[in-house]
Amino acid sequence: MNKTLSKVKKYWNKRPCNVGHSNKEFLTKEYFDEVKKKKYFVEKHILKFANFHKYKNKHVLEIGCGIGTDAIEFIKNGAKYIGVDLSDKSIEICKSRVNAYALEKKNPIFINDDCEKLVKVKKLKKKFDLIYSFGVIHHTPNMKKVFDNIYKIANKSTEIKIMLYAKNSYKNFLLNHTKYRFEAQKGCPVVYTVDDNDLDKLFKGKFRIVNQYQDFIFPYQIKPYKKNIYKKIDHFNVMPKKTFEVLNKNIGEHLMLELRKI
Repeated sequence: MNKTLSKVKKYWNKRPCNVGHSNKEFLTKEYFDEVKKKKYFVEKHILKFANFHKYKNKHVLEIGCGIGTDAIEFIKNGAKYIGVDLSDKSIEICKSRVNAYALEKKNPIFINDDCEKLVKVKKLKKKFDLIYSFGVIHHTPNMKKVFDNIYKIANKSTEIKIMLYAKNSYKNFLLNHTKYRFEAQKGCPVVYTVDDNDLDKLFKGKFRIVNQYQDFIFPYQIKPYKKNIYKKIDHFNVMPKKTFEVLNKNIGEHLMLELRKI
C-alpha cells in the first residue's frame, strides 16, 4: 500500500463517515437508527438513487460501505449483499450494525479491500446485478484504477450507480472563496471533483452514461446541525423552495451517475 493510500485508510479509520451522527450508546440499534434518520433527512436523494427495494434477491456490491447505512437498507430489502471498504474500523462497525438489527441470517459479506485493486472481490468470482458506490471513489488516489476494476467485474447487464463530487457545484464555489471544506473532519488526504471532461477520461471505451444528474446543496448552519438542530443559513432560509430545487439540479455537489459497461 502506497503512502497516500495509507493516509486515506488512517483518516477514515480515525473517524468513519457519519460515525458522529448520534450521541446514543455506540453500536446499539438506537445509535444506528439515529445515524440513519439524520443521513436520509439531509441526503434524501439517496433513497431515490439507490432504490433499495429494487434489488431483492439481486447480487449487490457496494464499494465503500462505510458504517453501513446504505448496506443495511439493501440487506433489509433482501439483496445478496457484499460490502467493501478500505477502513477496517468501518467494516467492524458494519458487522456490529448487522448484529444490532438481527440480520445475520441474510448472510451479508463485508470485506476489507482496496477499491483500486478489489483483489478479494475478484476471488469471489461473483456476477453482480448492481455495483453501487456513493461518495467514495473520489477519495482514492487513482480513480481510473477503480473504474478499470469495475469494468473487469461487471457484465453488460450490470447496473452501475456511482456518486462523485461535482466540480461545477455550490460547494466548490465555497471552497474557492471561504474556509469551507468538503469533509466534516479536517485534513482529508484525497478529494477529487469531476466534470464531463474528467468523466470522459475515466469512462472512455469502457462505460456509457445512462443517466446523469446533480443534487444536494447543504443548507444548514454547521454548529446547530452538529447538535441535531436544522437551522438554515440565512440566504437559504428566505429562498423560495423552487429556486432551491433549481440550484440543486444545476450546482448540487453530488453528481449521480448510472452507467453500463460497453
